[in-house]
Amino acid sequence: MSDEPRHEVARLRRELRTAGHDWFDAHRDELPAALRAALAEPEAAVALFADVWPALPADVDETWSRALLDLGAELAAALPTSLLLATGFRRAAVHLRGRGAHRLAAVAGMRELAVHRLRDDDPDAAADALHDLAATYRAQGRLHKVVGCADEVLELYLLHDDRPGAARALAHLGELMIEVGRHDSAIKYLSRADKLFEDSADRARTLAALGRALWLSGDRAVAHRRFNRALALLIGTDDDEAQRVRDLVAGLESVAEPVQQGHADLDQQADDEADPRHAR
Repeated sequence: MSDEPRHEVARLRRELRTAGHDWFDAHRDELPAALRAALAEPEAAVALFADVWPALPADVDETWSRALLDLGAELAAALPTSLLLATGFRRAAVHLRGRGAHRLAAVAGMRELAVHRLRDDDPDAAADALHDLAATYRAQGRLHKVVGCADEVLELYLLHDDRPGAARALAHLGELMIEVGRHDSAIKYLSRADKLFEDSADRARTLAALGRALWLSGDRAVAHRRFNRALALLIGTDDDEAQRVRDLVAGLESVAEPVQQGHADLDQQADDEADPRHAR
């Protein structure tokens, strides 16, 4: 390619760094054309793609955002393992989620994740991408998708033989299972996390969550033993966290047992998305 598209991209990036949102109003129409002209030299185009999302005003129309995201897909075909492109997709997801464009935010999140899956060299980065994608699914109310992301995080850390990462993933899954009313599953995940954690603070938080799951499942005697183990790790080392455990126990003791509706609701979400009559 000639140097002109590369120079145009460099000019736009320089002006963007100094002008911010005012830059977008001045360059809205020329930006997609400049990116497309630079596709033959995708490194320059990726840098502009990553820079532009934080500069977009909140009220930019969805059609324009979709067109920019589609240009990102073309860049991904040329540079499928670019970390800078992954950063661009993350910034896109954050912007789109912030303005309520959750479907597009999920597309951006999946494209970021695709980069990390292909690289397969940094489980923490891939897990972070999955957590951000899960934030979009949560904003959509798709809790079964949130759980699916958490499952993939666990599988990722297990495949990389990453014990601390697997412990964190198990604890997170346990908390999610409590949220959706699957208390027996929560107990299994949190018990596994307790065995993997080496840090006493991590173990204490996990034991407190495990106590909560046991309590909600009706096994209050064992729940109290887990709460006491958590307190034994915290008293004298983190009194604020110890008080939070005491407050958790007091809160559980003060309310009647909840109706366990979450499990059924989660299954219904998955069934609805599989049924074409519920497609949106």
